[in-house]
Amino acid sequence: MRLKLFAATAALALYGAAALAQPAADAIRAPEGIREGPSNLSLNLDVGRFVSDPATHPSRILNETIMVRPILTTGDPLKPGNNGAVLRYRKEVLLGTMQPGEVTPLSTMPEQQVIYVESGTARLDDGINVWDLREGITMLIPPNIPYRYTVTGDAELKMLMLSSVVKPEVKTQPGIVVRDVHKMQYVEQGAHWNNLSKGPFTDLGERYLIVYLTPMSVAGAHTHDANTDEAWVKITDGPALLQMGSEVRWWTANVGMMAVPNGQTVHAATNVSDKIQAWFYFAGTGPTSPPQPRPPQPGRIPLNPSIAQSVLDSTLAARPLNPVVKKK
Repeated sequence: MRLKLFAATAALALYGAAALAQPAADAIRAPEGIREGPSNLSLNLDVGRFVSDPATHPSRILNETIMVRPILTTGDPLKPGNNGAVLRYRKEVLLGTMQPGEVTPLSTMPEQQVIYVESGTARLDDGINVWDLREGITMLIPPNIPYRYTVTGDAELKMLMLSSVVKPEVKTQPGIVVRDVHKMQYVEQGAHWNNLSKGPFTDLGERYLIVYLTPMSVAGAHTHDANTDEAWVKITDGPALLQMGSEVRWWTANVGMMAVPNGQTVHAATNVSDKIQAWFYFAGTGPTSPPQPRPPQPGRIPLNPSIAQSVLDSTLAARPLNPVVKKK
């Protein structure tokens, strides 16, 4: 009898313990509807493959004068390779530096170039016309068009230099286009929550943006599929965070990132400073080169005609390189 009573008491105690434990288990269960992507560890993902600092790469000389360091270069992001070698639809993006007084020879390149001036002052000419350069100036130099840089200030000239191979059947611009980003209105407002973007060459069908993030704000974390190359290079040097999947790291000036094209790994930027910060953005979505403009997307503010006009108004008029001086 005592043995039966002990067994019954023990069974009741175990049942009570299980019943008491049940609410705790329910409390730590993820709420319905909440979904987390897989961690970088579970995907065996090395974030360093997709994040590249030019300071960690050797330099070379371009056009006999420009000291360049690679940020992102050609490669297959879905296969093993060197860090930063992940661009399928672009050749490379470089950090270019020239010292005061330096001048490049009049040169050509077989690729199309999109260039953003980070700092310094200079002149760009094509042997016939000339444009003045300073921070915030963007240039589109079509393939095989002559160009030359002359540093005019006392500080070094720094540029982000993106080159893309253009297929023979793709029609390119007949000459150099130079525009001042400061004179443009924002073509995107609130993309991924907080991104504010200017499109220097949207009217030419080119998917290049200068993206701004206001103080103490974060862009919405999101993924990209296997057919998309989306890359970002930090312009400003204020404190910011880069999220890549389950990891975060500091995002300093000139560090480039390409979103992992696996449909699972999110990426986002966070501005943790008290100043506006900026990024140089470019994307590609397939073999078409250069990329075509994106159609309107739900949730985006409709394009105001004044935005397109501001892009045209930002175009810097060329002046003759050797003006004719009239004799009195």
